[in-house]
Amino acid sequence: MIWIIPIIVIAICLVVIVFVLAKKIPQLRVIDVKSIPEERTRELKERIIMGKLSRAGRGKINGIAKIISAIVKSASKSGRRAVQKLYAIEQYYQKLNRTATEGQHAYSHETIKQLTTEAETLIRQEEYIPAEKIYIDIISHNPKSVDAYEGLGNLYLKKGEYEQARETLKFTLRLSPNDASVHVSLAELEIKLGNNKQALESLRKAVGKRSKNPKYLDLYIESALVSGSLKDARSGIQLLKRVNPENQKIQEFEERFMKLKDEYIAKTSTHQAEDESKTHHE
Repeated sequence: MIWIIPIIVIAICLVVIVFVLAKKIPQLRVIDVKSIPEERTRELKERIIMGKLSRAGRGKINGIAKIISAIVKSASKSGRRAVQKLYAIEQYYQKLNRTATEGQHAYSHETIKQLTTEAETLIRQEEYIPAEKIYIDIISHNPKSVDAYEGLGNLYLKKGEYEQARETLKFTLRLSPNDASVHVSLAELEIKLGNNKQALESLRKAVGKRSKNPKYLDLYIESALVSGSLKDARSGIQLLKRVNPENQKIQEFEERFMKLKDEYIAKTSTHQAEDESKTHHE
């Protein structure tokens, strides 16, 4: 009969949490991002903001949390999992409700610039958690802030949280599809993962928007050479010569380009000779 007690307490928690959620759900309608499909925006915002802000609320245990804590000590494994899930739902809606309320009071452009500068300084000092909180705070007040989403994506990239970085940066591109710097950030992510062809695709778009940026051209040429794309490498080297003819890497790039070209020609000639030999024998 003892095993019935945890089940009864879990049932009580369910009733309490359902009651709390019933009061919170109407308030969630405040969130509204009109420029892109609402459902996709909501899902990504919730994953980023709620998933990462959970750390901030760990020290604030409310009445429901205390009840759950007591249950977890006595319940079975399946019971513990159920209770933990319920607690996660409660925390989720608490944070979503707070975000919706804060979103009604947008920060000014000057404030966002000041906050992002502060976050960038913290990142250089490897103070990632407070920097992350700043970006999320901006997003809470300005759900369409490209600078905040891009900064957050770059922070995750620097921390090595690659999937989170990709998700955040791709969402940033939905807000600003022609942002060259975001394409470069995505390329840097793919390079770290060894996906040079995907990186080259992003760099192609970045250079298409900002063809005079030496950093972008450097990455573009490097990715083209690593990927074996002679066309992209030649195009990048020509652009770099026009933009920065004194660049010391031009000679190195040209030497690598010629080596790659010779290897391609030799490989092509070998294949042609093999084909001719097969045709002759047939």
